[in-house]
Amino acid sequence: QHLPSDFPKKFIAFQQYVIGLHKGHDYLLSQMGNADETPVSFDEPSNNIVEEIGTKSVIIKTLGNEKMCITVMLAVLADGIKLPPYVILKRKTMLKDQLPTGIIVRCQNQGWMSTDLMKDWLNIVWNRRPGVLVHERRMLVLGTFKGYLTSAMKNIIGKMNSTLAVVPGGMS
Repeated sequence: QHLPSDFPKKFIAFQQYVIGLHKGHDYLLSQMGNADETPVSFDEPSNNIVEEIGTKSVIIKTLGNEKMCITVMLAVLADGIKLPPYVILKRKTMLKDQLPTGIIVRCQNQGWMSTDLMKDWLNIVWNRRPGVLVHERRMLVLGTFKGYLTSAMKNIIGKMNSTLAVVPGGMS
């Protein structure tokens, strides 16, 4: 990913916005969170290959799963607490196998975050984090995924007493 040409200007404006929210609402660090999803590949061939100069062809060994991946929504609070990973599998039905504890697993046909899964994440992860019932004011920093930015999603986040701060496009 390449940073936008006006990166410094956007970065400073976003930073000032978040600092202003923090000062204006006196958020506790435990009530400020940052979340974003990332693809995780099952088999990622190495970018580094050791071979003699001039070799016409190079064999790269893989497991054959280069195109298989999952999406993981990771979130951390400003006080350093990590929220449970939210794993999205590319499948229609849930696995019958025993899944590891401490993670939340969902299924979706394409294997990525959708508006419905975002609503689920907000209810299962964001709204159940430590201290959520004790403190009223919260801030959630998210990327520019269009599923986060619908008026319905902003309304849901607002009803959770959370202020949404959106990282400018191309900078997450």
